[in-house]
Amino acid sequence: MQILAANRNLTPSFGFKATTPASRIKESGVSHMKSNSWISLSHTSWMTIVLLMLALPLPALAALGGDVSSVQEDQVQMKGTLKTTEHNFYTVHEIKAGNGTVVHEYASSSGEVFGVSWQGPFIPDMKQLLGSYFDAYTSAAQAQRTAHRGRAPLNIQQPGLVVESNGHMRSYSGRAYDPGKFPQGVSTNDIR
Repeated sequence: MQILAANRNLTPSFGFKATTPASRIKESGVSHMKSNSWISLSHTSWMTIVLLMLALPLPALAALGGDVSSVQEDQVQMKGTLKTTEHNFYTVHEIKAGNGTVVHEYASSSGEVFGVSWQGPFIPDMKQLLGSYFDAYTSAAQAQRTAHRGRAPLNIQQPGLVVESNGHMRSYSGRAYDPGKFPQGVSTNDIR
């Protein structure tokens, strides 16, 4: 910009330093280098951060159909306490969130989560709970709401996904499960 000012013979009243054209070019070149250098550093830093974020493993949540090994991350994300109860054919991981909502994650002896349930003053993060089933849930819930206007309990009955959810302000409950993933000896009544 200072080079253009030198070529146009602008007066010092425009805020430019009255120096020789050669010094203007040098000053402008240094400023330009610093500016490019800063932009390059910012771009490099930004790219490094993005690459690191992509390279770091994201916590896998113990969502429906997922692996139970990450129940601890669910507990941290929900800011809750964890209680584990062993049953004959499965294990229940109960997470009580700080907001009062209680989530149960039902896992088979192989570690696969085959059902989840919730109860409390707030609906939990359904994307977190349902994992890969979330898209099917969203489509089915939208279809049901379109077909049945008003406030009715949500009842999705599909071959690989069952979701039952109801409640009102400050009192919600529900459950979701994949009946095809039930361990032998487990029934729908066990998911509460």
